[in-house]
This record gives sequence, structure tokens and C-alpha cells, in this order.
Amino acid sequence: MTYKYVVKKNLSFEEAEKKFRKAIEEAGLKVVGEVMPSEKIKKGLGIEIPPYKVLLICHAKYMHDMMQMNYDIGTLAPCHGIVYVKDNETYVGVDIPSEKLKAAGKEIVEYIKKTDEMMRKAVDLVE
Repeated sequence: MTYKYVVKKNLSFEEAEKKFRKAIEEAGLKVVGEVMPSEKIKKGLGIEIPPYKVLLICHAKYMHDMMQMNYDIGTLAPCHGIVYVKDNETYVGVDIPSEKLKAAGKEIVEYIKKTDEMMRKAVDLVE
């Protein structure tokens, strides 16, 4: 299995981000933060790249439960969603939690597998 699920969308960056945020909520998750690497790169290096945003995605109960299993889980969680433009095409994607969290051990991987489909669903709901 792959660590990511990324799909090209026939939307502008702004439309894709707005719809993705709504889809994340519909899938039962929450956006808890964001970073815009494209802005950081422009500010820090003076290099302009197309829009690229990373959304930090969490489910409070799952995070709490994983913290009970491994209190250092914050080094690997929360999950990430991305919206970006490449070659004038807009993409929306997510990491796959059970793949990303393998380093945390089998107990966490088995527990978090239930969120894999929630993450994919969030991407698929963006239309």
C-alpha cells in the first residue's frame, strides 16, 4: 500500500481548498492547523512556486487513544492533507495514517486503520 492518496481535481486552488475543508468535516475529521509552504519558500528564498498548502487533520478521540498507547505519537501525528497546483492542474491529497504510523508500532497501526478510509473519503468528496 502507498503512503498517500492524491487526486487531480478540475477546480481552482481556492475552490479545491474550500471544498476539501468541508469534505474533511463530512468525513468526521477536523482541520487543526495549516501551513503554506509556497509562501514560506517565497518569503525565505525569494522563489515563487504555485500555491501549495498543507492541512493538519485530526480526530480528537483517535489522537487521545494513540497518546495512551505511545505518548510521543505527536512526532508522527496529526495526519496531513494537501492542496496544490502543479503544471496548472490542482491536486488534493492525504497521507494514509496506517502507512505513515508504522514506525509507532503494530498496536497503533491496527488501531488507526479505521481512519484510512475517512482520509480517502475526504479527497473523494471534493468535486
